[in-house]
Amino acid sequence: MKYINYDAEGDILSLTFLEAETHTGIELSDNIVFYYNPETEESLGLVLLSYRALLQASVHKPLPLDGLARAPKNVQQVVVSLLQRAPVTNFLQLVEMRNKKFPASRLSQVFSPSALQAVA
Repeated sequence: MKYINYDAEGDILSLTFLEAETHTGIELSDNIVFYYNPETEESLGLVLLSYRALLQASVHKPLPLDGLARAPKNVQQVVVSLLQRAPVTNFLQLVEMRNKKFPASRLSQVFSPSALQAVA
């Protein structure tokens, strides 16, 4: 883990695992963006918008990663593979959804918004 940044005012959690000159961002859902290096297939980071709402919503039911369905099949395969490995799995776990073409996720409650606010 390289950086963790929580913007309390905007309720945005940014996680940077690695830095790279080459990176691609994919919108997994309206509020979750995943960054990776397509050349090395390494996870670079996650940005979680409206973090508090995402955390609460993922407790009740998995969050659909419907944005992934819009990506080309080869990108979907790479991204799903990366989402199933550390360091991403420390923060987000994929959940298989029946009758869905895309996976869903649950957020790990690694950081509570109040703890992040105290640090920020």
